[in-house]
This record gives sequence, structure tokens and C-alpha cells, in this order.
Amino acid sequence: MIGALLVSASVIGGAVAAQAQEAAPAAEAPAAEDGAIVVTGYRKSIEESLRQKREANAFVDVITAEDIGKFPDKNVADSLQRVPGVIIERDGGEGSRVSIRGLSSDLTLTQLNGNFIASADSGDPSRSFNYTLLPANMIASVDVYKSPEARLDEGGVGGTVILKTRRPLDLEPWSGFLSAEGVYADVSKKFEPQISGQLSWRNADETFGVLVGATYQERTNRTLSAGTESWSWWTYDRANEPATDINGNPYANDDAISYWSENTGATTQGGQRYSGYWAPQAVSESIQDQKRKRLGIQATAQWKPTDELTLTANYFRFQINNNFTSNVLKIPEWGYRDFFTGATFDKSGTILQSADFNVPAAGTGCLARATPCTMETPQLSGQYSREKIVSNTFDFGGEFEHDRFKATFVAGKTRATGGPSSRFSVAAKPRLTTATQNTNGNFMSNWAFKNGSMDMQFSPELQQNLMNGIAQIDVGSTGSGFTNSVIEQKYAQVDLTRSFDGFIDSVQVGAKWRDGEVKRRTGRVEWYSDPATKLRYQDTPGGAVARPEFFYDSPMGNIPGGFTASSFPGINFGNYLDYLNSSYGDPVRVNEDQNVYNIGEKIWAGYAQVNFKTDTLRGNLGVRVINTKQSGTSTDTLYYEDDYCVNGPGGPFSPPPRGADGNCLVIPLDQRERRVFSPVNESKSYTDVLPSFNVSWEVQPDIMLRGAVSKVIARPGFNDLAGSRSLTFNSDAFVYDRQQFGARPGWFGNGGNFDLKPFSAWQYDLGVEWYFHPGSVVGATFFRKDVSDFIVPLVLDVTQTVAGEEVLVQQYATQANGSKARSQGVELYAQHTLPFGLGAQVNFTINDTSVADISLEGQKVGSSPLVGSAKTQLNASVFWETDKFLVRASYNRRGKVVRGIASGLNIYDDPYEQVDLNASYNINERLSLTASVINLTKSEQRQHLGNDTKDRFYSNIYAGRRAYVGVTYNF
Repeated sequence: MIGALLVSASVIGGAVAAQAQEAAPAAEAPAAEDGAIVVTGYRKSIEESLRQKREANAFVDVITAEDIGKFPDKNVADSLQRVPGVIIERDGGEGSRVSIRGLSSDLTLTQLNGNFIASADSGDPSRSFNYTLLPANMIASVDVYKSPEARLDEGGVGGTVILKTRRPLDLEPWSGFLSAEGVYADVSKKFEPQISGQLSWRNADETFGVLVGATYQERTNRTLSAGTESWSWWTYDRANEPATDINGNPYANDDAISYWSENTGATTQGGQRYSGYWAPQAVSESIQDQKRKRLGIQATAQWKPTDELTLTANYFRFQINNNFTSNVLKIPEWGYRDFFTGATFDKSGTILQSADFNVPAAGTGCLARATPCTMETPQLSGQYSREKIVSNTFDFGGEFEHDRFKATFVAGKTRATGGPSSRFSVAAKPRLTTATQNTNGNFMSNWAFKNGSMDMQFSPELQQNLMNGIAQIDVGSTGSGFTNSVIEQKYAQVDLTRSFDGFIDSVQVGAKWRDGEVKRRTGRVEWYSDPATKLRYQDTPGGAVARPEFFYDSPMGNIPGGFTASSFPGINFGNYLDYLNSSYGDPVRVNEDQNVYNIGEKIWAGYAQVNFKTDTLRGNLGVRVINTKQSGTSTDTLYYEDDYCVNGPGGPFSPPPRGADGNCLVIPLDQRERRVFSPVNESKSYTDVLPSFNVSWEVQPDIMLRGAVSKVIARPGFNDLAGSRSLTFNSDAFVYDRQQFGARPGWFGNGGNFDLKPFSAWQYDLGVEWYFHPGSVVGATFFRKDVSDFIVPLVLDVTQTVAGEEVLVQQYATQANGSKARSQGVELYAQHTLPFGLGAQVNFTINDTSVADISLEGQKVGSSPLVGSAKTQLNASVFWETDKFLVRASYNRRGKVVRGIASGLNIYDDPYEQVDLNASYNINERLSLTASVINLTKSEQRQHLGNDTKDRFYSNIYAGRRAYVGVTYNF
């Protein structure tokens, strides 16, 4: 058997957590029917979980591993997605983030043994836990709290996930497991290993024990994707032709819409004029090859010096080495002026669905001008990255219990570091243009949206022309930049419990201190052609030379999973970097120390909770009071793009001479760009009072009613808080040189919003459960959240003070608070197991969220549903178990999910469904074989822009189907 159990909220509904009061007496589980098969394994775990359900006070879902090292899914997040109301985000096909009841993953609090666990990503830091760090077989159980109790840490508006590990004094001496597993992915065509083990020992007196465990895993992930950039409304006349939806309705938040007024693509070679339509500024297809190595280590020691005192020390280390290369084919709107030959639109005639670009016949179009005519699409680009994420956690705690008094304490520190040691980007164009030569490597580019996917077509000789040297490096898009982050928190907590006889079962009080810090540092890697002057190689004529060995000698292959390209040439980063190292010496790491980003967060919390019970009624009433002090030091960085090219002899805006990148002789970076750094210090403090009430009533021996009322908060994300702004000013001279690449004059940029308020909500839950048969349940939970100050990412034009002057910042990316909103719905669930071992679990969640106004600096800038919310969620599992064999099929369907705002419109995830298979065979009581297929249906993740149609294609991602085979020995 798999030896593990997944139980929905309805199924076990809640385990009695650490520090909780004594559980109410459980109703005796009904005996097995006469003649029924002896209940063992998976089914036995389900019935035990139902017993625990009757003892719970709150709305809790639990996932448990019956045997050591046998978690029900390959990833903890993948298991959590089968809980009612839970959806997950995926990274390389693996569950990485968890959202509960329609709220974003940043609003899910994840803890390890009841405390914060730091996880740092390769980009900006986040409060959300990255589940790809965590080896599933280290986890004994997972509790998902949907209704809080005062004794639980605040921070999970959506819910709180508590990951629990095993302890040696709870296990038999010299017990543990060894497992070896291999995985094959259809996108990588590789078979790769995972090795895991755990050993637990305790002495005969059961006063001292040690547990150690480790997991090592290698994975090659290949992610295939397509996407669009910067959807805009293209028009000659914004005043008389405003942006509309497909029904012709103007948008209330028109100021948030991106407009492209120059409309260089309004006229095609054939004289066709287009105006008044939605179009992306670029479309792309990409292949990312990722080599991921994961290491997990656990060491736990316990000492019980007296019968009343138990001391426990834990150490955890989770590490991911994540190296990847990506290759991208992009068709921007650079060629709209000279090469645009045709377009198709959706049924409304307002959304561009395809575009053709062809080099015009001699003597026409751009060939009629004095300047050479070159086809600059597709742009070939890519990224090379070497990075590592490490999370270390150490804690020490104790439990003292005497008569009716219980005291627990814990102190610890968690710290995570993450980010690239090197990240480098390269872009190239299939053309060769000098002062004396003008040669095209591609004569035709076409993109089209087809049935929610992307198709690209190019000249058949594109790959061979690259091998013939018809290519140039786009030095303006070639360079390095990376972000490293550090997240750490020190914490200490004390909890006291006094038990009583009578209606008041126990009283709990406690206090917790947390001191956290976030640091983000940026930098880049440079190769200098002149180390003395630090002249970058890109700023020399040789930097634009594209040698044939810079590219793969054959296409990377058509993209499966719904994306196609007539050819997919790619950049060979190994050869490219070898050339740079041999030509310019070792790279130089440049830390941008002036770009500061530090956030400090000190939190004091205290609570009081009364737990009550009678023969049929139990629950708790409590209040938690929290004071939060936040401080931030960040840097506003202003980039002044003064110029780009060495101009020609006819004046500042005469045609520039050919050279460097094929457009002009590029001015060195330190001469064409000025940077101004301005530090900003901010701080604030606020206090929250969070009451909570949970009650469970056993109406009849087989019917249970539950209710809960509480207030919850979640602090804004670290990156949302950071006050740093990165603003760029494009001068007229710079735009003249780069306008065909989408450059526009004025200010552009992004920044955080330190004035963001915490996300808060009043939530209400009401549930009913009917245990109609041994091992079976039917139930429903109704929930509602009245939300205040939810946080939404925005991209809009906004007036800001920059260097003492009021200016319009275009396409400014930031965050803002939404006003009051509502999220409400119902969770339905059922579980039944037949006597001969055939069973099923199913749950369905429907969630309705209202639309609320969004304001920035007191001004309404748009409206949005709750980001991260999904309308529906369906999970179903069917299993059959004997004493030797277990097989399970699981189906998961997530409805449309609301994301942030781009160009005034919400991004939406399309509905997603996936089927997984799990099987195991017990050779004997210790040795078992396992097999799994993840994403049997080869499902893809898709996104579109706006709620009026799916025709504004936004992205499409396919990470593959995986097959696992393994062997596990338990002892």
C-alpha cells in the first residue's frame, strides 16, 4: 500500500494541534459489519481520521503519512491541492505555492512545527513558502487551518498550513526507511534518481532519542511556453477612439489602459489602414531547460530527564541548486512600419489575432529609402543562470506537564538565502548590416493565436543562414543582472495551559516574539574589453559580432503541447561564454551596493483562549493581540537615457552611421546613461486585535454541526512594501535611435508602496457532517470573508514627484489597496469505502468574489476581483486496496483564477485540470514497490487578458508528464 492518507476538511476536519487543550472524548467508531474484510492500511487510516474529526474544534484539513517516508503525493503542495478550496501554483510542473479559498498564496501562512520557515527565491523575497524546497517524505502530517484559533500565529487570511515532522520518542527504536526512485519526463527524455532515508533510535528507558534523515534528488525540468507582452490599444485618435471591450463598451478606468498612439503599424505594405484595436507589442515562444538538485536534511534529538519534562531540538536544511538556460523567439512590433503585410482579428474586429511581416520588393517600402532595409525578426534571446536556494532552521523547545498544568516553550531561528551567482542574457538578430553590407537571414515572420495556443512561421532558410554567419548580437539587449535575497527570523514563544473539570475545559495564555529581517542585493557580471577603463565588451564594435558557433547547429525542435514554430534556433550559451572568457578574461562580479533594500519587522503577540466542552458541545473563544513594527531602507534609482548612438554628420537626429549592433555605433554605457541613487528610510507601527470563536455540536451520534467567527490579517508582501523605485527617463535622442525597438519618450518605471495596509478580513464558517456509515461521510461548509484592504498589482500611468519635479510616469508598476470586497462560497465533500476495498473521495468548492475599487494615493485607479481567487475547484479520487495492492486515480480541476492587472485589465488563468495515478505493491510487510504518473493528461496552464473574451492571449505553459518508479524498505 502507499501507506498514506489524504483526508479533506470534511474527512478529518482537524487534528488536535500542539499546545491544544485535551480532546473531547471521541464517539466510539462503529464496528465492521459481519463478513466484511478486515480493515487495514489506507482504509484503516481513513476511519481513524474520522475519529479524530469528531474530536476537533475548528475547521481543519489534515494529510497524514501512515508509514514513515510514505507521503501520499510526490510533493506536499500536490497533496494540498486535493483539499477542498485549495489551489496551487506550479514551477516546472511541481507544486510550489498554495492558495486557500480563493486568496493569493501570499495570504497562506506556512509553518514548520508551528513556526515560520524561511524560503528565499531567485528573485524578490516573498512571504509565501516555496514548496519545491521541501522533500515530501520528511513530513509526517500537514494541518490546514481554515478557521483560526487565538493560540495560532496570525498571517493566514486564506488559511494556515502547519507542516509536522516526526520525533524519535514517538517511534520505535531503530526504525526508519530507505527508498530509491527514478523519474522519467516526456519533455526532458531523461530518467533521474531520488534517494531518501530516515533512521530513528531511542533508548530502552524511552528518555533519549535521535532521528536523522536525508533526501537527495536530481531533476531535469523542461518548460515550454508562449506569451505576449504589453497589450495596448492602438489608435490614431485616442480622444475619439477610446479603448473598448469586444462589445464596444469603453472602460471606466481608461487612464489605466496602455495606449500606442504613434501606431506605426497603422498602414501595411498593401496600403491597408488599421486603427482602434488591441494588440501586443511582442509575442514569444520559449524553451527553458532547468537542472535542479534538491537536498533535504533533518536531525532531531529528544531528552526526557523526568516524566514531566521533555526537551526537543530540531535542525532542518533544505537546499536547491537550480541551474537553467532559456531560449526565446520573439516577434516584436518593430517591423510594423516597413514589413507589416496583413492582419486578422477576432469576431469583434478589435483584437489582433495574427500578423505577417515580409521584406518588401525591391524599390518599394523601406527599400525605396537610402537606409538599408533589414528584417529584424525574430529576435533570438536567452538567459543563462546559476543559482542556489538554502533554508536553515534550528529550534529548541520543551514541554512540562504536571497534574492539570502544562507549559511549553520554543526558541529558534530560520534563515534562507537565494539567488543567482551568475545570470547573463544574450539577444541576437538574423541579419548582417555594416556600412558596406546589408544581408537578411530571414525574409518572413508570422505569428498567430490558434485555439488558445501560439504558432510562429519563419523563412525556411533561417537556421542555415545563422550557420552562414548572417546574424548580429543585439548589444542593447545583452548584459547581466541578478537579485539575491536573505530572509531570516528569530522567534521565542511560551504557552501555558490550565485544565479544569466542568464546562470550562481549559484556559490557555501565551506570548510570542519575532524579529525578522529581509535583505535584497542586486548585481551583474561583466566582461571588460579594457579592465582599466571598465569598458564593457558590448560597447565595442566586436561586441556585436555573432559567430556561427554562438548558435546551435540545428533547431531546438518544434514545441509540443500546443505551441508550434517552423524553426526554433537557439543560442549556445556554452560556446558563447567560452568565447567571452577566452577573449576578455574571467568575468567580474559587480555588486550594486548603492541599491539598498532592507526591511525589518518586529512582532509582539499575546493571546488568551478559553476551551469549553460538554458531552455534545465543545469549542473555544479567544483573542490575539499583535503589535507590528516595520522599518524599510530602500533606494530610488533614476536612470537617465541621454543617448544611444554616435550620430551622423547631419545633426543630432540625422541617420546614424552603421556599426556595433547594426543600427548605429553604440555609445559606451557610462557615457550614454546616467544613474542617480537616492536612499529612502520609512517606518510604521500598528496594532491588531483578532478575536476568534469556534464551536462544534454533536446533534446526534452521526451528525456534527460546526461554526466559527474570527478576524484575520496578513501583512503586505515584502516586495510590495519596499519603497524603492526604479525610474527611467528616455530622452528624444535616445528614442530616435531606439524607437523601432519600442522606445518611447518620457519616464517609465516601477516601485513598491510602503503605505500599504495589512490585508484583513472578518470570516464566518458554518458546517454540517453526516457520518452515515463506518468510514464514510457527507458534509458541507459554508464560508464568507468580508475583506478589507486587499492588495492588487497595477500597471498604469501616474503623476509622481521625481527629483523635485512633478512628472508623468508611464506604465508604472506598483501595488495598491483595494476597498471592501466579499469572498463567499460552499465546500461540498463525500467519502465512502465499500467492504471489499473500493473507495472514493470527492470534494467541490464554489467561490464567489465581488469586484472592488482600487485606489492609489487616495485616487481610484481601477477595479478588480480578489487576486488569486478561483470560481470553482473539484477534486476526486478513486482507490482500490487489498492487503497487497493499492491503486489510486486522482482528478483535479481548478476554475478560472483572477490575477493582477496589466494595461487596466485583469489577467486570468484559464481553467486547469489534471489526472494523476498512484500504485503500490507490498512484496512483504517491509518491502514495497511504487509507481506514479503525474499529469497523465499532459495538461497545460493558460492565461488570457480581460474578462470579456479569451482572445487576448497572454501565456501558455507546458511542463510535461512524469512517470515515477521506486522501491521502499521500512524497518
